Amino acid sequence: MSSREYFAQVAGDWDRLRAGFFSTAVREAALTLAGVRAGHCPGQTAADLGAGTGFVTEALLAAGLSVACVDQSPQMLATLRAKFGSGRTGAGCGGASGGGRLTTLEGQAEALPLPEASVDFVFANMFLHHVDDPGQAILEMARVVRPGGRVVLTDLDSHNHAFLLTEHHDRWPGFARADIAAWFRAAGLVNVQVQNVQVQNVQVQNVQVGNIQGANAQAESAPAGRPEGQTCCADSSGQAQTCCADSGGRGEVCCAESCDGSDKAQITIFAAHATRPLCAIPAAQADPLAVGARARALFAGVEGDAAPLLCAESVLQAVAEALGVHSPLIPRLATGFCSGLSRTCGPCGALSGGVMALGLALGRDSGRDDLDEAYGPVQEYLEFFSETFGSANCLELTGCDFGTAAGQSAFRQRGVKQDVCLPLVAAAAAQVVRILAEHQTVYLAAYSAVYPAGQRAD
Repeated sequence: MSSREYFAQVAGDWDRLRAGFFSTAVREAALTLAGVRAGHCPGQTAADLGAGTGFVTEALLAAGLSVACVDQSPQMLATLRAKFGSGRTGAGCGGASGGGRLTTLEGQAEALPLPEASVDFVFANMFLHHVDDPGQAILEMARVVRPGGRVVLTDLDSHNHAFLLTEHHDRWPGFARADIAAWFRAAGLVNVQVQNVQVQNVQVQNVQVGNIQGANAQAESAPAGRPEGQTCCADSSGQAQTCCADSGGRGEVCCAESCDGSDKAQITIFAAHATRPLCAIPAAQADPLAVGARARALFAGVEGDAAPLLCAESVLQAVAEALGVHSPLIPRLATGFCSGLSRTCGPCGALSGGVMALGLALGRDSGRDDLDEAYGPVQEYLEFFSETFGSANCLELTGCDFGTAAGQSAFRQRGVKQDVCLPLVAAAAAQVVRILAEHQTVYLAAYSAVYPAGQRAD
């Protein structure tokens, strides 16, 4: 039996069954990791993949988002529409509700019926282990989320419970967390996290991505080699179970066994999230020398009759253009960093503009994200700059104190811009692109080493 056939059979009873498999703590953790808070997401949209009968959708609608629900099962979507109401028709079988904020779409994970960059968030709860090609499904998640948007995935750690494959018709026996991270990165996502999350009172506190900790109690001991936390407890009879905290205080667990008592699954659940970069064009597609030439031209003022940009502005603007980033904040964010930090004999503006460009591509979206994503490339860039030019300080590089009239006059009279600053700006912008391209190549190589991952049940 296929997953599609299985869910067609259980659609009418899925809410009861789901309540026995895992608690609402999983959903609350996913929303917190995405930064979804009630009243703080006006006009934003989310895709709920493998939406089923609306477990995640319910919370998204309550938070004020518009939701596109995608599922391969028309029966599950029909149950979802019966719960939330129905309205306009979407692609495949569809409808809209929740005050016009909900659309249902029948479709496959590997070819989502959603346009490029069409949603602010993508959620996939207990979905990936039913998918034929997890890597392709994650590529699709990255495709449909907008630049700067978040992908949040909650699913099962790898396990050896065969009845989930034969009776629940899972396609994969869970996943290794390293494989999930590699798939995310191969899809071009950044700030990838797959690690522990603490949940208390069905709310996420001290948020970090990963294992979901049971609500209001300590966790059931996890399988060997896995962190403790929220478990997905399935009964091979397919019957609903009761999640409870036992008298031993072990935490929130599903307390049931199979009909014949031969197997009971208590599988830890991981949570992972990542961000689609703001940059629409991969750095590997940009020509470093061309980007450097563009920065030099912006600084020299050879763009028609336009007045020239300054050093930091030119580097940031040229790299942003090469990466397909267009924002009214660029180049204005860099202005104060020009002329040695606003004529204070501080860091070179070309250096600062390059650091800002690296942050544009690799910077964090929240305090949960990994600092090393940006810190490593920035340190490499600073090392290049200092070794190539002998200093990172504006005064030392130019010999001019721009905070004085004499220094400004010397800059013009000695041709420092032509001889020192223009070549420096071009080299700085080109090196930023090289570092970004190398950064992407490293992640793709890591992905190739592990994909395909796991063993699928055929």
